[in-house]
Order: sequence, then C-alpha cells, then structure tokens
Amino acid sequence: MHVVRVQDWIVILSVMGSFAALYLSAAFLLIRPFLVPEKIRPKLGLGGAIVLTLTVASFICIAYAFFVEPYNLQINYIKLSLDDLPASAKPIRIVQVSDTHCDSTIRLENRVADEIEKIKPDLILFTGDAVNSLDGQKNFNEFAAKLLRVAPTLAVKGDWDFAFDVDVLKDSKLELIPEYKIVKINGTELCIVGADSGSSCGYPLRNSPKGVPKIVMYHNPDADIILNNETDGVDLYLCGHTHGGQISLPFYGALITQSKQGKKYESGLHKLGSTNLYTNRGIGMEGHFPRLRFCARPELTVFELTGTRTAESKSTDRQN
Repeated sequence: MHVVRVQDWIVILSVMGSFAALYLSAAFLLIRPFLVPEKIRPKLGLGGAIVLTLTVASFICIAYAFFVEPYNLQINYIKLSLDDLPASAKPIRIVQVSDTHCDSTIRLENRVADEIEKIKPDLILFTGDAVNSLDGQKNFNEFAAKLLRVAPTLAVKGDWDFAFDVDVLKDSKLELIPEYKIVKINGTELCIVGADSGSSCGYPLRNSPKGVPKIVMYHNPDADIILNNETDGVDLYLCGHTHGGQISLPFYGALITQSKQGKKYESGLHKLGSTNLYTNRGIGMEGHFPRLRFCARPELTVFELTGTRTAESKSTDRQN
C-alpha cells in the first residue's frame, strides 16, 4: 500500500521548490548578459558563483543517481543470535531479496543472481514487488529461475504484485507462503510466517507452532503486528517497500518512505524488544517515480543466524 503523508508532501514540495528556485536563479544569471548592457551589468559576485556551482553540482548528482547508483549493488552481512534457536545449531545463512521492480530492460537482476550463487545461502526469501509492468515479467521469471537453482526460495506479495491481471509471482514459480511453513536447515527447524501486502500477520503468527524460531515475511514495516506492538515470539521480521527512500539526503535520510510510520523504519536493522526488524532497500526502482537512486543503493542482505537457547529449554507446540 502506498502511503504519502502530509509531512511527506511538505518535504517533497520544499525540495522541489528549492530546486526550482536554484534553476531559475541560474537561468537568470546565464541570460542576464544578453538582457542587460555591459556598462550597467552587475558583476557575478560570490552569490552568483555559488548558485552556478550548486546548479552544476545538482546536475552531476542527477547523472550519478540515474547512471551510477542504480547499478551499484551493496551486499550487507548481518549476524544475529536468536533466542529461539538452539545454541548447538549450525549457523544458518539466509538471503533476503526485495523490490526487484523489473522492467523490460535488465538492470541488476543478473548481477544479483550471480552474487547469491557465490554466497551459497541455505534459504532465499523474497519480500515482494516483482515487476513495474508486465513488460518486466520475463526478466523476473528468469531471475526467479536462477534463484531456485541456488536454494529454496519463498515469497510473499507486495502491493505492486496485485496491480496486474495475472499472478506475477505464481507465474515465476516461486513458492508463496500460505500462512507459515516449517523448513529444516542443517538439522534445525525454522518457521517462516508470511502474509501478502494488506493481509494480517497476526492470524498466521497465532496459528504457527510455538518453540520454533520464527521469521516473519511482510512487504512493508506496517504489518498489524508491528503497528499493534504484537511481535512476541517473532525472532526476525523482514520487509522492504521503502527503498530506503530511493532518493535520500545526507544527514536527513529518506525523503519519503511510503510507510505509515514515516522514517521510523526507513532502512536497516531495528530492535523491537526481542524482535529484530530489518528493512531492505530493495534492488529496483519504484514504477511511479523517476528511475533514480541517490544515497540509497540497491541492497542484497545476507543473514547469518546462530542460537542462544539451551537444549533443556526447548518446547514445541505444533498444530497439524
């Protein structure tokens, strides 16, 4: 669900207004020699030099945001110790992929698939938003096929995955989480709880077995269990959607996140009691916005999970 708050509009309009004022000022300085006779023409001065310098710098930033950063993949490695994972368990390696937003033109899809193959994960989790249009379906299907050759890949739907007449993720052959799925990795069981964008996480979470480490997959950081502070029993909550703002400013961060909670979980790792929440910046770029990324590099996240629970404390309550 796309959420643009009043505060977001204020930021957007302020930034756009600042750029408009800068470019109008620069345009005036550039055409002034043709309008004002040289005898009465004021010198450029420090202020004019600053305006022209900022204008040139802004064009360089725009070129970087269009031609460079969208292809500059960042791989983040996160080590987490989970209370519900046995201390004796072998480390579990999970890769999170999110927000590919595939178009007809291939961008990072092949690079991401190659990097995941090098990482050799035990499990791959895709947290939604596969394509910007059906023109990108072929690219996403090929990308998904490469993932499936590397490791089991589970998925939930993002808001963009409901925008088309066809079921984009079903067509890709990725396995959609019905409510929860028990997976066994290196002899250790994990419970992957999933809900599609706009659905409740609370219901599948309540029905899932107790005493098994739980990872919740949801497209954005606005699931009911987050908004209602009902994350007990959740070891790791994985989401995307925000793109880290996609356009972010130094020291300020994301301009907008399209999240009900604004910038609270705009990107990266956050702690909610014993729950780890991670917001992935995604691979692609939002279909409604310019295809730009600035200070919000495409992200692939690798989690290495280890445990702290002793064998004596194990308690499993599984519903058939």
